[in-house]
Amino acid sequence: MKISGRNIFTLLAVMMLQVSFVASVSASPANTLMQKLDKDKDGFISLKEAVQHIELLRNFGLIDDNEDGKLTEKELAKSKLTPKTNDANNSVTAALKQ
Repeated sequence: MKISGRNIFTLLAVMMLQVSFVASVSASPANTLMQKLDKDKDGFISLKEAVQHIELLRNFGLIDDNEDGKLTEKELAKSKLTPKTNDANNSVTAALKQ
């Protein structure tokens, strides 16, 4: 069976779409918040970074288990107070527009 370059390209494109879809569906609220708010990409959400999200800011001290002033993805995943990320009204910009 001979496989043409076009067939290989199509197969690779389909595989890439499937991988990106699975990754986006499996992203946890903790992971999504980390990607969205960790502006300096140090693996933590600082209090300064958390001010962008009202509900997270409100519960920051309760989520911060080791009281080091920054949230890890593990702390976010462990806490029941971690906000769901699909609520657009949690951003400071949305709150100011109301």
